[in-house]
Amino acid sequence: MRLLRNISGLGSRPYPLDRERRRRVMIVLAEKELSISALARHLGVSRVLISNVISGRRRSEKAERHIAKYLGKPVDDLFPPRTPEEIGKMRQAENAQRAARKGKAA
Repeated sequence: MRLLRNISGLGSRPYPLDRERRRRVMIVLAEKELSISALARHLGVSRVLISNVISGRRRSEKAERHIAKYLGKPVDDLFPPRTPEEIGKMRQAENAQRAARKGKAA
């Protein structure tokens, strides 16, 4: 199991940034004229938690359900399940972007 986690990157925390997931939620928030802070206040949790769940950095089915319910959207529309391959590709893209930023700074 550890080998599978190492290959796919699933065992690593935080999870890679999921830009599509974040975009979907931010569109709905904009339509409802809500901020992440307002959503967090309504749900009674920290803004950091909500931001991390929205961006995919943290996985919480409970938080995803509450966010989707409050926004009136199906959970799978806002927070689509990802395969290990998709997560691996997102991690690779994030690492490549990080390396490119380091290259510019040097």
